[in-house]
Amino acid sequence: MSGSKKTMTPKDAALEALAYFRRHANPENAEKLQRYFKDPVDSYGVDYGPFKEWKADFHERLKTHWTLQEALEFCELMLEDKYMESRGTGYQVVGVFVGEAGPDLLVKIKKWLEGYCGNWGLVDNLAPYVLSPLLKKHPGLVDEVKDWTDSPNQWVRRGAAVGLVSLVGDPQFQDAAYEVATRLQGDKEDLIHKAVGWLLREAGKVDAERLETYLLDQGPRTPRTTLRYAIEKFPKEDRKRIMAATK
Repeated sequence: MSGSKKTMTPKDAALEALAYFRRHANPENAEKLQRYFKDPVDSYGVDYGPFKEWKADFHERLKTHWTLQEALEFCELMLEDKYMESRGTGYQVVGVFVGEAGPDLLVKIKKWLEGYCGNWGLVDNLAPYVLSPLLKKHPGLVDEVKDWTDSPNQWVRRGAAVGLVSLVGDPQFQDAAYEVATRLQGDKEDLIHKAVGWLLREAGKVDAERLETYLLDQGPRTPRTTLRYAIEKFPKEDRKRIMAATK
């Protein structure tokens, strides 16, 4: 239509996003961010405040004329850039449209966890924005996600736990959350211990008695890091008692 605004293609959107990141790159911020990660991470170090504003406007513009298909094409383009801001933005744009997704999106999510995360920050971006709403829409997928706990890839295993964090208040996901926690009890990775602790802490907000019973039953099998995270919201005396009882 004459005079109508031209639709932004996924390639155009990727070019805009990458230009923004490169224009606002801040090596000092990137160095500070590295302190939160054990292994090296690639980051542009963009200032979060302005980035958040830019991202909100960016999402709003895309929502008016894109579908999930364009969002997926955009995400794949952004994953080609190794930096956290690029990949995280790709995941979050998919999250804007995840309400349109069918169960088959789970295959892509697992592929992204396996090949395009590489640190806890990106897992904790992908799982809440994309995996959690997909599971809420298609709860039957949770059985497949529970099996991710057997993956040799630690980011897939972490995704299984983090993906349930925001859902554990829903009764249909509570049993799954405890099953994932139990399956990951013997994990060797500290980042998995923390993720499981986070999941259990949220479960405890819903039913503190069930969490306490679970922790006492698991006893010393529960890593101490997991335990500390899990009981963080308990009263001090209860924390001391549970820590002592599970040695």
